[in-house]
Amino acid sequence: MDRGRVEEARALLKGVDPALLPRALGEAAAFLSASIAEDAGTVDRLLDEYLNNYPRGPHRRAAALALAKSQYAQGDYREAENLLSIFSPGVERDPLGRDGLIWRGLSQLGRGDAAGALQHFKSAKQDLDGSSEEEPYYFAVAEAALRASRPREAVEALKVILARYPRGDYAPQALYAMGISLETMGRGADAAAVFRQVAQRFPDSYEATRARDRGIRSAGPPMLGLPIGGGYAIQVGAFARRELAEALGKDLRLAGVGDVAVLEGREATPIYRVRAGAYATRDEARALGERLRRERGFSYTIVPR
Repeated sequence: MDRGRVEEARALLKGVDPALLPRALGEAAAFLSASIAEDAGTVDRLLDEYLNNYPRGPHRRAAALALAKSQYAQGDYREAENLLSIFSPGVERDPLGRDGLIWRGLSQLGRGDAAGALQHFKSAKQDLDGSSEEEPYYFAVAEAALRASRPREAVEALKVILARYPRGDYAPQALYAMGISLETMGRGADAAAVFRQVAQRFPDSYEATRARDRGIRSAGPPMLGLPIGGGYAIQVGAFARRELAEALGKDLRLAGVGDVAVLEGREATPIYRVRAGAYATRDEARALGERLRRERGFSYTIVPR
């Protein structure tokens, strides 16, 4: 097996009954047989047998993770999560354990519990931040945050990936997800700028194709930096009821106003603030505010983004 002669290893193991070997050797033979089985169904069956026959075996964690990944691929997210319950935040210090934490959260996300998955990922930050698994970890955090309708938290996670791994395996996906997050926040112009960066920086990626399908063109000088902070907007309303804020936001969008967002405050009783625009200077933001004051009678306040 170590020399890559898998077929010969399989042939040798066919003549071995793990139950007839001393327990330690039987455990090793059972796990090896599962690891190099010829088809996915046999792999799953042998891994399940291994976990039942050697519940405290030294390969238990590796077997549980491998079987959970298979269950996840088949759409059985609940069973995958059950298998991965042996991996706990705060105690995993090796790559296998950290991988298990990520897949446990992804399984929770797969069965529809986005808020729970996000909380799990947050509790696992001390295990994964700064580790060799932090790139897939932060992308998983962003996925959970987006599905939990928390695009700002997704942006923060994606910023980590793009700052630490600008050409990493997840960079095209992270940049595209950044565009989706900004779009969800009502920042359409910023989202379009990020989608354009996807097409410019990773032209051969699947994400670049998706960006082009949105009508994004990569022509023009390369864009530098991400439009994810700074600048100014205007605030045109603050409401105790979300539906009133959403109605005003919809009205502004229908009137052609860009980058409209409804922001939930952190007060004990949340206030929902309606903001619009994304400008580099206060004067540009003021121009939008004055236009809305003249045309719609709105009062406004210039606020930092």
